[in-house]
Amino acid sequence: MILLPLLALVLGFLLFYIPTRGLGADEAVARYTAIAILAGLDTILGGLRAWLADQFDNAVFVTGFFVNALLAAGLVGLGEHLGLETGFGDGRISVMMIAAVVVLSSRIFNNLAVLRRLIIERWHNRRVAAQVSAAVASSETTSSQQAAAQQA
Repeated sequence: MILLPLLALVLGFLLFYIPTRGLGADEAVARYTAIAILAGLDTILGGLRAWLADQFDNAVFVTGFFVNALLAAGLVGLGEHLGLETGFGDGRISVMMIAAVVVLSSRIFNNLAVLRRLIIERWHNRRVAAQVSAAVASSETTSSQQAAAQQA
């Protein structure tokens, strides 16, 4: 189920940003798409985080992916509609877009930090478990050899 939002991101990229397809995106669509992609990436990383923490829920993930992407694009649109823009001339961008980029970027970095910690923790736990099982197997072999020597 986690592949569905990832497939949607790839498909969106192919439709709007591959120049060989001839489907150029105007600036307005590119802004909304960029924010939606950031929101989708945040949700995907949050889903991976929940999966590694054994708290993953398909319904929460799928609805979060689409709701977050639509909400982020909607906030940018609302900011542009209300005239909350900064910059000069054609280079004006929505203040809400800047806010969305800052918030989503911080969430992405936070999710990456937690993912890194969870992966390192799992790796460490597996390494310790392998060492413990090797030690147990070694002690069992030594005990059985001692028992055999006592019987002989």
